[in-house]
Amino acid sequence: MIRSMITNVLVALAMIAMVMPAQGQLVSTGDALALDAGNLATRVEAYLLRDGVAAELAELGVSHEMAMARVADMSAAELEQIAGRIDQMPAAGDGIIVVLGVVFLVLIILELVGVTNVFRR
Repeated sequence: MIRSMITNVLVALAMIAMVMPAQGQLVSTGDALALDAGNLATRVEAYLLRDGVAAELAELGVSHEMAMARVADMSAAELEQIAGRIDQMPAAGDGIIVVLGVVFLVLIILELVGVTNVFRR
């Protein structure tokens, strides 16, 4: 009887403690678009800072400052177009990392299941 009552009180206290009020405001369309354009500009600038991209730009005679100034002058539509194509550009180089990760994951799963002895001596 007492154990049941203590359990009920603890459950009630836990439920009360989990309730947190949420606060929010409306965001105007202009604010949302400005935030999105800022994120896209940051993504394009980060891409331009990669070693391979910076070397390619230097080889073409484009300085880092000129490239960053051009990104700052781009419209939201231009930023969206370039940011959407970043993963497809050759200097992105994310494909090999994904392939190596998948191969490693498959080897670990096969090792855990007992199909192979890859990691044992």
